[in-house]
Amino acid sequence: MSIACTISLPKLRLSPKKVISPQIHDFLRKQITEAKIKPGTLLSENSLSDHFHVSRQPVREALMRLSYEGLLSILPQRGSIVELISISELVQTVFVRSAIEKECVLNITKLDAKQKRNCLNQIEKVLEQQRNCKHDEDLKSNYLRLDDLFHEKLCAISGAPMAWDTIQSIKGQMDRIRYLSFDTVSNTAEITAEHELIYHHLTQGNLNECIVALSDHLSQIKETHKDIIRKYSDWFTPESLSSVGLEAKHDAMPLRRTALSN
Repeated sequence: MSIACTISLPKLRLSPKKVISPQIHDFLRKQITEAKIKPGTLLSENSLSDHFHVSRQPVREALMRLSYEGLLSILPQRGSIVELISISELVQTVFVRSAIEKECVLNITKLDAKQKRNCLNQIEKVLEQQRNCKHDEDLKSNYLRLDDLFHEKLCAISGAPMAWDTIQSIKGQMDRIRYLSFDTVSNTAEITAEHELIYHHLTQGNLNECIVALSDHLSQIKETHKDIIRKYSDWFTPESLSSVGLEAKHDAMPLRRTALSN
């Protein structure tokens, strides 16, 4: 089944000082996770190459990476289709992410005084930005960026950059739900308060309490998604719909032809 669909992507100023493929990947990932490109949209290498004014190779590399992250499926001779959101994948992501972040936090006992102070100072700076985040038209993007930065700084306690890189590579589905839920069930004051509780336990050396607070914080999205599925039912897989008692409106993913307007 093919449904004509035109999406208009914003311009992307590519830096000649950086590798092209990661820039295109980050741009497209943002468009997908911020709900600007819907599930079922079929992306063409040729159209994207024309839009970015680059060869097909960096576009292909970016699409392959998005496929690895679970945001796309690559269809031979047809293009790359944006995936529906899967709750079963979300549950697995929460489990893996929680395991990594908990282990990162526990590593604070292995840091010397200077390293520990530096890590805690970095986290405190992010919390201050969250408290002062402006409630304007850019609130959603800015606050979610700071939310990520808070957890990135927690992972930095491990001293292993791969920890956050791994989380970032698997949480695409989670990020889409976070964005969709921000206006309806998420509250910046509540999220900041949860972050502050995690930070408080960390500074006091109450690691058991810190781990519990972190686990509760990361697990909340498993409840949040239920209202989001009902509101955005066409964004989710059939098994996700059945988890909240809804029936799928489609038997298969509808393919949407993509025309990029510059």
